[in-house]
Amino acid sequence: MSTDRYKPGILEQWGRRVLISFRSNAKTDETLQVSFSKASRRYLFWGGFWSFWIGFFPSIAFVYLSIYLPPFSLYSFPSLSYEGLFGFLSLLTIVTVIEFYLLFRLGFYLSYQMAKAADMELADEPELITPIPGMMARLVLEIPDPRIRLYGIDPYKHLNERALFFRTLLYKSKVFLSNIIAKLLLKVILGRTGLRFIIEYISGPITGIWDGVTTYIILLELRKRIITRKLADSILLQIKSKKRNPNLIESVLRSVALSIVYTKTFHPNFEYLLFGLLGLLSKKEHLQNLDDWDAFVESFQLLNDEEKKWPISVFAICSSFDGKLNVEELHAFSALTHLSPSWILERVRHLSETIQNGELSESFLWMEKILPQERNSE
Repeated sequence: MSTDRYKPGILEQWGRRVLISFRSNAKTDETLQVSFSKASRRYLFWGGFWSFWIGFFPSIAFVYLSIYLPPFSLYSFPSLSYEGLFGFLSLLTIVTVIEFYLLFRLGFYLSYQMAKAADMELADEPELITPIPGMMARLVLEIPDPRIRLYGIDPYKHLNERALFFRTLLYKSKVFLSNIIAKLLLKVILGRTGLRFIIEYISGPITGIWDGVTTYIILLELRKRIITRKLADSILLQIKSKKRNPNLIESVLRSVALSIVYTKTFHPNFEYLLFGLLGLLSKKEHLQNLDDWDAFVESFQLLNDEEKKWPISVFAICSSFDGKLNVEELHAFSALTHLSPSWILERVRHLSETIQNGELSESFLWMEKILPQERNSE
C-alpha cells in the first residue's frame, strides 16, 4: 500500500498551500468564545453573504463592459467577426476567473476558521492520501474524492460504471461551466434586443444567488467532515487505548471498508480510520477483499461477545458520516439484527441528525452511546 497512488492536481496543491499559510500566519493567542455549532452557523451565513456579492459585482461588470464589444446575440452570431468573438470570450474568461479566485479564497478562509472553531489542526499528515488540508481544499474547489482502491476495497462496486462516468463529468464541469453558460445565455438570448436592459437587473442577482447557495452547500459538507474527523479520531484513540485482539482490528477494518462501499466514495475520514487501524496490525499480507460482506460476518466467529460490539458500533457510526442513512445501510442493519442491540439504529439516526445539524458536542454524546462501554469499567 502506498500513498503514491494518488497525486493531487495543481488546483488542490494550491488550495493546500493557501490553507497551510493561514495556519502559519495565525495568531497563537486567538481563542474561540462560542460553541462550534454557533460558530459554524456564523461562517455559513457569511459564506453565503459574501459569495452573493462576489458573484453579483463581476456579473454587473461583465454586462457593463460588454457594451463596448460588437453585438453578440442569436441574430448577430453569423456576422460576428473573429475579433468580436475573441473580445467577448476574453472578457467572459477574465471576469469568471476573478470571480472564482475570490470565491475560492473566501472558501479557504472560512474553511480554516471552521476547522479552528472545532480545534482541528491542519496537520500535513504525510502518511495519508488525503490530509486535512487536502480534504478541505478539494471541498472548496469542488474536486471529487479520488478513486482509490486499497486491499480490494472498491467504493464503486455497487455503482453503475456509466452512472459513475456522468457523475464524475458533471462534478468536474459544473463549477466553471455552469457560471460561464449562465452569462453566455443571458448575453446571447437577450443580446441587443429590447429586453437587454433586463440583464443588468437579473444577471447579477442570479449569479450572486447561485454562488451564495453553492458556498453554503460546500461549507455544510465541510462542517460534516470536520465533525466526523473528530469522531474518527476519538474512535481510534479508544481502540488504541488497550491491547486489542488482531481479529477484532481486522473485523473493525472490514466494517469501515463496507461503509466506504455503501457511501460510494473513499471519504477522507474513512481513509483516516482505515490507515489508523492498519497501523495497529503487525501482519497485513493476508488482508484481501476487505469490503466483502460475508467475510465481515464470518469475522465475528473469531470474537467473544464483548469484542463483537466494536465492529458493529464502528459500522453504525461510519454509516452516519454523511449525515444520512441510505437503503443499503438500512439493509445491512437488518442483516445484523441477531448481533446488534435493538436500540442501535435509533441512536444512529440521532447521531446522523446531530452531524447534519453541525452539533459537535451532541455528536460526541451520541457516539459514546453507540460505542461499547468497556472503558468505563476500568
